[in-house]
Amino acid sequence: MRNILILTLLISLASGAVISNLHVVSEGVNTKLLIKADAPFVANSFTLKNPPRIVVDCSGVTSSLIGKKFSVNRGGLKELSVTGFNEQPDLIRIVGTMDNDYSYLTLTEGNDFAVTILTGLVSTFPNWQTSGADILTIPPTTTSEVVPPVVKTKPAGTITGRPISIDLENADILTVLRALSEYAGINIVAGKDVKGTVTVRLHNVPWRQALDIILKASGFAYREDPGVIRVDTAENLNKQDYDLPLSSKIYKLEFATPTKMLNKIEAMLSPKGKANIDQRTNSLVVTEVDPIHQRIQQLVKLLDTPTPQVEIQCKVIDVDASHSRGLGISWTLKGLESRILRADVTSGPEESSIVGYGIFNIGSIPSLAQLNAIVSMLEESGKAQTISTPRISAVDNEQASILGGQRFGIPTRDMSGNMVIQFYTVGTKLEVTPHINSLEEITMELHAEVSELDRASALAGKPIITTSEADTKVLVKDGHTVVIGGFIRRKEAKSVTGIPILKSIPILGALFRETTTSVEDRELLIFITPTIIK
Repeated sequence: MRNILILTLLISLASGAVISNLHVVSEGVNTKLLIKADAPFVANSFTLKNPPRIVVDCSGVTSSLIGKKFSVNRGGLKELSVTGFNEQPDLIRIVGTMDNDYSYLTLTEGNDFAVTILTGLVSTFPNWQTSGADILTIPPTTTSEVVPPVVKTKPAGTITGRPISIDLENADILTVLRALSEYAGINIVAGKDVKGTVTVRLHNVPWRQALDIILKASGFAYREDPGVIRVDTAENLNKQDYDLPLSSKIYKLEFATPTKMLNKIEAMLSPKGKANIDQRTNSLVVTEVDPIHQRIQQLVKLLDTPTPQVEIQCKVIDVDASHSRGLGISWTLKGLESRILRADVTSGPEESSIVGYGIFNIGSIPSLAQLNAIVSMLEESGKAQTISTPRISAVDNEQASILGGQRFGIPTRDMSGNMVIQFYTVGTKLEVTPHINSLEEITMELHAEVSELDRASALAGKPIITTSEADTKVLVKDGHTVVIGGFIRRKEAKSVTGIPILKSIPILGALFRETTTSVEDRELLIFITPTIIK
């Protein structure tokens, strides 16, 4: 008995709202048209000219006023007419003919829809309603007067359908689906596992949205095929898809690589589906059922897009530490630690030992052009030296490496005692991984490594390499420059002055020459400028 009562309730809701009356009332200097109904409904309004008219399209409603025309002649309104459409039985159009082209406002008042016509008339008028009013005959509509119903275009994925209101408590899910099927005029097929009850209260929502809400609340899903909606558990719906015939399709990739795309597609395959790579054509060959092909096609469309690139310009400068402050660098991070490694390259394949920690700083400069001018002046006076200026392009989220230095070979012996040449690289190594955000700012993961060969130990036959390393992550605006500094090294220089010829005499020459030792602190600065390639 309870199911019968619920079904009766749903069938009564399926009839939609009923428009019973139209009221025209005076509201100050304006005129209000009230469309009276027994339930909420959806209304869209617009105006027409020649003659000036206001049109209200009411969706999901019925009315006994259809086909009637009324003479109003008050408040700026001459006539009101109510018409319907054979193609859409639940759509009613109310047209009010006005004596002038007025502006208007709309408002929903409970179940009613109100149109306030801004007439500006000072004199009031008696209220009017269709009940008891004289009915005029609606003349046949001519071609020039035909105005098609307004249909709003909805974006893809928007849930549509006639609005419905439902108030259910512990209702049988199959009875609810049967009532929705009758209301919407569609075929709904429920699987054998669809059972249970549902409690839901919905007010004036599209029936498709109501179906989606009811099924989610009950733990079920649905899939719409041509002419029918299938309702079942998500697992059963997928199994039904797997029973469809297989077909093979080729997905040609323009920007992505098949090897990186393969694992994402394999995660979507059914138990009998398979995917292979064709390297020659940069394509993926997928054998699957049609519903899964549709999901793969959407995934490929989203992921196979151009990858932004970043040009990374690097400038490595060796400058006198006392003059580095004059470069206009704004240091934002100071005192960061860097590892200092000292490796004896002739001691065999043992790992380098960490002998201490150095300090490095992170900063920025306002203009790279201004920096170049200052560096040129320092180079002329011998206070600075540009070591390298490499430039490289990197793909977004991919690591790029820049290496500037020298390679040299050291003869050594392997485990068997055979003489082999082991090669080492000394210089500046920079590894950068750029990440571009939506504001066109670049986050760079930086690894800087500066190594130097000790010349004295090299001449002694036992070369030693001193290496300083720094790891950091910085956020830089497009085209701005970040600086890594603080790699300070102390260099000693000896100079001999004296009387020519005499200072070179053995033993006695010491009386005619003077040896001076100078100590100079040198700082290595690394300037990195990322620029998005557009």
